Amino acid sequence: MKHEQSIHNKNALKPYKQAISRYIRSAMVLKGMKYDQLSERLLDKGIDLTSDNLRSKVSKGMFSADLLVAIIDILQVEEVAMSEILKLID
Repeated sequence: MKHEQSIHNKNALKPYKQAISRYIRSAMVLKGMKYDQLSERLLDKGIDLTSDNLRSKVSKGMFSADLLVAIIDILQVEEVAMSEILKLID
């Protein structure tokens, strides 16, 4: 892939990353869950991430699809997550 295409893709995906970050943070607030609690719940599923690492990933909106699905599962928002994330895209 050419460098300018990579930059174009990065810019095109930015609203999605921001929407995912906003949604995960708001879902955590609504569920009363802190990053350390989310980290513990992920560890229960065999996913070992520190709360700082998790906070960084959520802040940047940079996580794999499988981690996103695990977080959505833990937060128990699977029925509304995708539609709510898509509503947040600018």
